[in-house]
Amino acid sequence: MPPAEDQPAPLVDSITVISDTTVEVKWHDHSPSRFHTFWLRYHCHCPDCKEVHSGMRRIHPDDVPKKLTLKTAEINDGFLVVVCHEEVHSIRQSLHWLKTFSYSKEDLKSRALERNVVYKTDDIASFEFDKICQSEDIYFEWLQAMDKYGLALIKNVPCEDGKVVEVGEMVAPVYETLYGKVFNVVSKAKVTNIAYLEVPLEFHQDLPYYESPPGLQFLHCIRLDPSVEGGANVFVDVFHVAEQLQREYPKYFETLLKVPATFQKIHDDGKRPSHFVYQRPHITVNAQGKVTGVFWNAQAEGPLQVPEEMVEPYYEAYFKFAALMEKSPSRIVYRMQQGECVTFNNRRMVHSRQAFKLNGGVRQLQGIYINVDDFKNAIQTQYLKRKSGQLVKRIGNQCYC
Repeated sequence: MPPAEDQPAPLVDSITVISDTTVEVKWHDHSPSRFHTFWLRYHCHCPDCKEVHSGMRRIHPDDVPKKLTLKTAEINDGFLVVVCHEEVHSIRQSLHWLKTFSYSKEDLKSRALERNVVYKTDDIASFEFDKICQSEDIYFEWLQAMDKYGLALIKNVPCEDGKVVEVGEMVAPVYETLYGKVFNVVSKAKVTNIAYLEVPLEFHQDLPYYESPPGLQFLHCIRLDPSVEGGANVFVDVFHVAEQLQREYPKYFETLLKVPATFQKIHDDGKRPSHFVYQRPHITVNAQGKVTGVFWNAQAEGPLQVPEEMVEPYYEAYFKFAALMEKSPSRIVYRMQQGECVTFNNRRMVHSRQAFKLNGGVRQLQGIYINVDDFKNAIQTQYLKRKSGQLVKRIGNQCYC
């Protein structure tokens, strides 16, 4: 994230040229950082190299010599200024920027730890709709709850048709899918999705057959008649489950990292036929082995299409993962009330629903989706506004950091 340039420059004890292509900055209150000449040159902050207003790079890779050896390195007015033998150019980097984006092992590890998610096993964090609308601090707390825990509840949202769009647009534009801009979860005949039946739903994430499945999902209960029985929602933090599998069953974990499952949505209802098929492994990780993505929806799986020697290992790992999900300590059961809107990270939380009986009544939920990167942008800009230095958690968008 961008550094807070309006703060005093970080103190530097010394600058040392440790090789012809590497300079070490020894921070006063932090471990030293080493920077390579080409990295410094390619990220030069002078107006000739970086556009002042947009922050975009102005130089082409071919504009930079492929080898740069250090001539001088010094601190000047809050900047590291480096000159190399191969060109007449003063490379300038703000000390704030350098400290923020230091790639020392210690700093990379520290930022990775900061992105670790928080596992919540008790009640859902809840907020009043009016207070979210009226207070920027409450609005921020709601976004932060979704960032930290992947799940939050809004109470007393007016039971109006399409009101969920207004709630979603407090975060970002609504992400339109094959189900349209708003989808209704209400029992009916000849369904294209079993969510519209009274039967229980197994744990799943919505739309894993998209290259970019929805990030946030909002479900607003606009009508729940007193006669309706059952229908509680169940949430499990699937990142927690994946990390448990990684610790306790590493062989199964590795299998789900490399064997691609098939996710599909195929039907022809006349008005909007669908033929979505997408293959991907159930789990992705970054260079440190941290989980960055999980994809799960047994109800939307197509035929496994992998080499025959992978079939049996895949199903062994698959069923172990499913079993851990059912017993997860991160399991939260909540029966929504009329006027409540549950907001959750569809990339991180699997959700299910217990069976219900209408008994002549009506149970109607309206839902929308928000793109995961739009959500990341919304919460990160809030952190920047508060100058907290906080980084967004690993929210499931497969970002490699």
